[in-house]
Amino acid sequence: MIGSQLQQFNPTIYYAFDAWNHADNKNAIHEHDFFEISILLEGEAHYCINHLWQTIHSGELMLFNPHVQHGEEQLPNTSSHQLHIGLGDFQLEGCKRNFLPLAQPLFIQQPYQAKILDCAWQLVNEFNHSNGQFNLICKGLILEMLGFILDSLDTEQATENNQTKNSRLAQVVPLIMTYMDNNYAQDITIEQLATAHFISPTYLSRIFKEVTGISPISYLIQVRLERASELLANETYTIKEIAKTVGYEDAYHFSKSFKKQYGISPSQARKKNGNFFH
Repeated sequence: MIGSQLQQFNPTIYYAFDAWNHADNKNAIHEHDFFEISILLEGEAHYCINHLWQTIHSGELMLFNPHVQHGEEQLPNTSSHQLHIGLGDFQLEGCKRNFLPLAQPLFIQQPYQAKILDCAWQLVNEFNHSNGQFNLICKGLILEMLGFILDSLDTEQATENNQTKNSRLAQVVPLIMTYMDNNYAQDITIEQLATAHFISPTYLSRIFKEVTGISPISYLIQVRLERASELLANETYTIKEIAKTVGYEDAYHFSKSFKKQYGISPSQARKKNGNFFH
């Protein structure tokens, strides 16, 4: 078990700092060859993790294994207070160097999450009263945070076999649906979605269909065509413009999908005006 390895666990702390980010602040997508803990202490921030954007709120933690691509930006009228800790020179049994056995970067595990946040605030307080010196208390707090993380992974491993299928589906599928609802105009693939959620494309397709009754791609097409139906009611846009707006580079392909879904072409739907759209 992971917990049994804690006596030998003594990583190097590369950095630990708290940052205040204001509107329009951006941190380009990047990756590390070491492990990083990022904590939203206050506010919210828009994070890109493995090519998927999502909003991270106060109290949420992210754990980045080496080479996990991530970046962030502050949306208008938002700000955030964050704590970042870089760690390396460690290796757990069965894991690659500087890796932890994480299912996903976003850490959701109570009561450990609350305990880690408590340590984080103590660490920030120590920063503010130590004249910039990184002292033994700071190191102790970081190691305590790591202890909670590793203990949570032990707990997760112990309960994984008892976790119900519905619980797993409830976590993954709604996240993917929400992403497609908000990013339908982008080029979205099954492989991209599967990579972001650390599952195989085959498994993703299977669980998505079990929950929704349709495949992920069929759902994406459905979202795109529903949005196109709304835009067709406004004659300001050409059909070619609407096709591109909802994620179709080819207007012919868009028209073909639309007719398959609704039984009439986009131009015919537009002629029907309110009789079709309402």
